Amino acid sequence: MPQLYPIPLGIAGYLGFSGYRKGSLSLDGAITAGLVGYASMANPFVGFGLTLITFYLAGSRATKFKAQIKESLETHAIEPPAPTPAENGKKRDTTSGNRSAWQVLCNSFTAVVACLAFRYLNEGRDVVDPLSNAVRVLEVAGRRVELSNLMLTLVVGGHYAACMGDTFASELGILSTAEPRLVTSPWRRVPKGTNGGVSPLGLVVSALGGTLIGVTMSLSLLTTHSDLNVEGHAKLVALLTAAGLAGSLLDSVLGATLQQTLYNPSSKKVLVGQVIDVLDGKKQDEPNATWVSVTGWNVLSNNAVNFVASAATAVGTAWIGTKLF
Repeated sequence: MPQLYPIPLGIAGYLGFSGYRKGSLSLDGAITAGLVGYASMANPFVGFGLTLITFYLAGSRATKFKAQIKESLETHAIEPPAPTPAENGKKRDTTSGNRSAWQVLCNSFTAVVACLAFRYLNEGRDVVDPLSNAVRVLEVAGRRVELSNLMLTLVVGGHYAACMGDTFASELGILSTAEPRLVTSPWRRVPKGTNGGVSPLGLVVSALGGTLIGVTMSLSLLTTHSDLNVEGHAKLVALLTAAGLAGSLLDSVLGATLQQTLYNPSSKKVLVGQVIDVLDGKKQDEPNATWVSVTGWNVLSNNAVNFVASAATAVGTAWIGTKLF
């Protein structure tokens, strides 16, 4: 019978409820976040849960940091619902955007699948080494898939390094005093908040986001039976630092090409989100405002870009990492 892990269940439920109460998660987003949290934390390796919690807490802080400045640079294509009184009499905080179940999944799916596979492969084992390179076989839809603990651990680390790097770049990089340049055309300056716009500050903080995930994963390994030495820990942190930067850059390339950015020259604001409510340069709730296309084609939503960039970075991190350890 599978182990239930009651403590992770309580923590995951609390995080989902807290996100809903504060307004950062919709109801379906909160339920999904709770399930994602439990799937990550209910695991023989505590590092998966700690990595998720680190991403959640640090990402939330980055989103709220100097939110008023960011609000002066961006407006949302689909506005979040107005604040409603919470049970404690305080208003819900909507500065971080009321994320839906779909948004939660796009930022966690790859890692959750790896966490579930890791738990399945190690269920009932007394000794678990997250960096074991011993190959085991998992049956998926009638097909044999060869996996190892090392591969799955690196997938989780690479995924959250990419997500953390992109979050830091988006939420902190936009505060750079330097005007961003388009990643696919570095000689071209673009408005702050433009998909695909990069700045020196954004690049630095994206790498630091990966470093934060790498340090969390490295410290978590000290509680396991892994015999990783000091050099190995340094390699892991360096690998995930690179994953944070690479994931953010890949997200920027996709954003600059396959995600459209609209800009209002009058308000000097970038339109954030999928532009489904903008027709002929007019936003439905602002018929007098004119929006012009700055970059990209309207092919992928921001959620889709996040999913592709994080998944590709996770796979790349695992491929490179299995050759380093």
